[in-house]
Amino acid sequence: MSIIYQALLVEGALTKKNKALLMVGLFAARREEKEMMHCVELAVEAGNSVVEIAELIASAIISRGIPTWLSGIEAIAYAVSLSEESKIHLVSIDEVATFSSQQECINYYQTEFEVVPNWIQYLIEYAPDILLKYSNLRTTSLRDGAVSRLLKELLLYAINVCDAYDKGISIHKSNASALGANAAMFDEIKALCIYAVGLKAIWNDTDRKA
Repeated sequence: MSIIYQALLVEGALTKKNKALLMVGLFAARREEKEMMHCVELAVEAGNSVVEIAELIASAIISRGIPTWLSGIEAIAYAVSLSEESKIHLVSIDEVATFSSQQECINYYQTEFEVVPNWIQYLIEYAPDILLKYSNLRTTSLRDGAVSRLLKELLLYAINVCDAYDKGISIHKSNASALGANAAMFDEIKALCIYAVGLKAIWNDTDRKA
């Protein structure tokens, strides 16, 4: 492990295990496969299971699409090869509620965001079929499972910090805060982002009060 990784992956507000897992998801979303594969080794060494790695990567699909998964399957396959588990143990989770109407989707976003955001409003008006499918994908991928929703929101926050996408930063920082994330956690996430994209990550989080 390099000196940089030793400095990054220390116990803090976030555990070493969670930080290593987040790095796998971040590099998968960015399609930086060499770095991703190195982080898979660190994630497995830190105690992450194949199911945890797969579930976290899948949660980024709602933000960066299927290309994230196409990169991520290489990480999953590598994790399987590194894992000492003779069988993959799936985590039992409660059935996820699905939406069957546009109004159910609208009610969900009003609960999530208080006011329906513009990007959802445009789906309501111009692509209602996509609204329904996206909403079901979103609730499924962000549920608590092998990986907590909090960690998934922190990954999505990190992805948007790296890309300097203000709306995404604001949405996922607010969601993570509501789930218990604190300033120390966000600072540690930004340290991971600095490793991924350089010092510009410090300035990309413009919503410092959330």
